[in-house]
Amino acid sequence: MRYSRPLAVALGLFIAVSIGAYWYARQSTPSPDISGKPKLVVLVVFDQMRGDYIKKWQPLFGDGGFKRLQTEGAWYTNCHYPYAYTLTAAGHSSLVTGTTPSRHGVIANEWYDRASSKNIQSTTPPPQEEIRDVAGPHRRKSESVGDSLLRTLLSKARVVSLSIKERAAILMAALRAHACYWFNPANGRFVTSPYYRPEPHSWVNAFNKKKLADQWLGKNWERFDAKLDYVKHSGPDDFAPEGTGYHQGQTFPHAFQYGKDKDPKKKAANIQNYYDAVTNSPMGNELLLEFAKTAIVAEKLGQSDTVDLLCISFTSNDYIGHTWGPDSQEVLDVTLRSDALMKDLLTFLDDKVGKENYYLAVSADHGVCPLPEFAAKKGKVAGRVDPELLTSKAETFLNKAFLPEGKTAPWLVQMKRSNSWVYFNYATLKELNLRQEDVERALADWYNQQPGVEHAFTRSELLREETKESTELFRQVQRSFHPDCSGDVMIILKQYHMFSPPNIAKNPAKHPNYRATHGMPHPYDTHVPLLVMGPRIQPGVRDERVVPQSMASILAEALGVPRPEAATYPLPAGLFKR
Repeated sequence: MRYSRPLAVALGLFIAVSIGAYWYARQSTPSPDISGKPKLVVLVVFDQMRGDYIKKWQPLFGDGGFKRLQTEGAWYTNCHYPYAYTLTAAGHSSLVTGTTPSRHGVIANEWYDRASSKNIQSTTPPPQEEIRDVAGPHRRKSESVGDSLLRTLLSKARVVSLSIKERAAILMAALRAHACYWFNPANGRFVTSPYYRPEPHSWVNAFNKKKLADQWLGKNWERFDAKLDYVKHSGPDDFAPEGTGYHQGQTFPHAFQYGKDKDPKKKAANIQNYYDAVTNSPMGNELLLEFAKTAIVAEKLGQSDTVDLLCISFTSNDYIGHTWGPDSQEVLDVTLRSDALMKDLLTFLDDKVGKENYYLAVSADHGVCPLPEFAAKKGKVAGRVDPELLTSKAETFLNKAFLPEGKTAPWLVQMKRSNSWVYFNYATLKELNLRQEDVERALADWYNQQPGVEHAFTRSELLREETKESTELFRQVQRSFHPDCSGDVMIILKQYHMFSPPNIAKNPAKHPNYRATHGMPHPYDTHVPLLVMGPRIQPGVRDERVVPQSMASILAEALGVPRPEAATYPLPAGLFKR
């Protein structure tokens, strides 16, 4: 068929315009307008930094670090996690998803998985052959702010997540993060998982070849400020219940050295002792900072026509707090060094990205309980509760309560205690024709009579809707409960109590690096800092109660993308200029 010349011209013009309109729609519609937006948003997490640290030690800080964030940015002094089981994996997941473990599903660092009948880590894949032993965010059931960013910008942005701990790096990252790395103390290298990429980036290999982690071998961790009265601002350096770390010693200076096992088969363990000691000191944070700087330069973060997200979790504060306790000179020292580290990072971002081109937010995944012995010296009712209460002692009670005298049964699974949940062996309940709710109630009532126990909650009651009569403690525990992951009875200890061998101070060699802990809904565990600095932030000190989960909404607003789909906590009022 032939067309007249005017008709052919008109038809050609119509087709050209239609194709152009279709191409323009495909290219422009999905991507939001990011003009005027920052080039980089940075989330900094200090593992186990309690919320009161940066207030009580503020006079000791230099300029340019925490003080800069406190004056140029917004500082929330009353930020508390709203759930009960305050641990690393749950905290990092909550910060980036904007919700609680009851929705994102990461209830603890590890738990018993009934689907596989195994104890699993928070980064363990489901029982499928094709992804066996491949660490990743498999257990996180809610999208992160990084996922929202990549979904909105069609994966044009870059999400980079870095830490010393594997679970911290993975659970902060997007499902398809451009880079996700953590430190392996077995070989002193930063590594990733095949979940993200088959081999590390070339810049990571180059960084590892420099062996920066080896620079402290044979040296000591000395006090940051030799002129400062550490006793005045923290406590004595030789408090008996404090730990000794990885052949580091209880008091300053702390050595960096190989292990001392003379068995030639233990050579690898001896070498790892040194890398563990590095991470159990402020030098672990310094190493991670250098790695983060390298990532910013190598990946050109904040240097493209879109916006990138960088997440950094500084782990060493947590290891140090567990070993020496929150009132130790060591925790004071790492906090002073964290202030200097923040100054270094902010100065680096000013130079590489530009002062008006980035946002930076700081928080923590949880706080920490004082050493019970230290709390007792301060007049508190405190103590260590034998972990056997969760295992053998519970089974002894159940045997007496439900079986004829002298008879026993395997009542519990997950016998390696890793959290405050008790998981029943359902096969035993079925064999004995017992109602689960009755066994739960009996065990919980028994726990409620034990020294150091505040209250025990059952699965059956946590599955019910809260009512006007529900206590705040019940609500906190319910926010930590997920039916797919949680156990059947959970114990909440009284303030200043922790699960720990009661005679730990008398046997220092058995527990050299785990003297203090966290994981309860008490203020010292739930209270964390929250600071935000950036171009549109209304600066000032704010004392209203907020939750760390607001971080997901804060980061989404800074990035210019929707907050994560499951986010249940909005932006704090008046934080951003409009």
